[in-house]
Amino acid sequence: MRAIAAAWLFMASLACAAPQQDKVTEEVIVKGSRPEVEKRVNTFVSGVTHRGYMVESLVRWNNPICPLVAGIPANQGEFVLQRLSQAVRDVGAPLGPANCKPNFHVILTPDPDQLIALWRKRAPNVFGRAPPQKVRRILGKPRPVRVWYNAWEACAEGVPTGSIVSAETNFGLQMSTPYGGGCLKDSHIAFTTVNVVSSVIVLVDLDDVQQIKLGPLTDYISMVGLTDVDLDGDWGDEPTILRLFAATGAATSLKMSIWDRAFLKALYSTSQVDRHQRTEIARAMVKDFVRE
Repeated sequence: MRAIAAAWLFMASLACAAPQQDKVTEEVIVKGSRPEVEKRVNTFVSGVTHRGYMVESLVRWNNPICPLVAGIPANQGEFVLQRLSQAVRDVGAPLGPANCKPNFHVILTPDPDQLIALWRKRAPNVFGRAPPQKVRRILGKPRPVRVWYNAWEACAEGVPTGSIVSAETNFGLQMSTPYGGGCLKDSHIAFTTVNVVSSVIVLVDLDDVQQIKLGPLTDYISMVGLTDVDLDGDWGDEPTILRLFAATGAATSLKMSIWDRAFLKALYSTSQVDRHQRTEIARAMVKDFVRE
């Protein structure tokens, strides 16, 4: 119970966004002809994303991200915080200033199920408006890392829609807006509404990650926390941090690959309202990979 109680203090534990660090750059080149690379990229993008193509927008953060880590010693928590914050900067996602209000919660605990039950009692709104049975159905899945997304469905112009929408994914996406007058514009080439993350809760089962180094684990948390990722998709044969918990010894030494970073960078640099955003993401990745 001591560990659970300590994890509950995530609202007031470690510092928020990490200080600015120099961005590390590296040349990105993927071997193969352009048509070959395009095919591989399209497979990867389709496998990582599982939102309905041209039906609804991909999920991302549009407001500043303020990460917070709890449940591990302060020095380890600071390492995770720094690495996560750097990943946010590297892909072009918005990062909040120091002492911001946490909205990207990373909690490491030996008993996630007990912690979830405790949250439901002490802070029933932490999972948005989702009913308890839905929280249990999604967060109750026995994964080493479980993620819950709270997200607004907002008008493309950034105005709340006034509607309440719920959708299940690999982890859980709860979308709700308590006010607003609806979206007025519609288009065959642009989305009327977009899915914007307002907060994320990442639960890490300490018992299941004992053999995983803190660096790869943080990269995995960054990848799944920055967008709604399909963990059961077909990623092709490309290297990705999403394979971290595969049943191979090599998985323990993985890191966020050039494919992961290129995807996230393209996600945050292309238009979220574009119904063809996945196509634009693939084009941006190919441009990064192929030197002509």
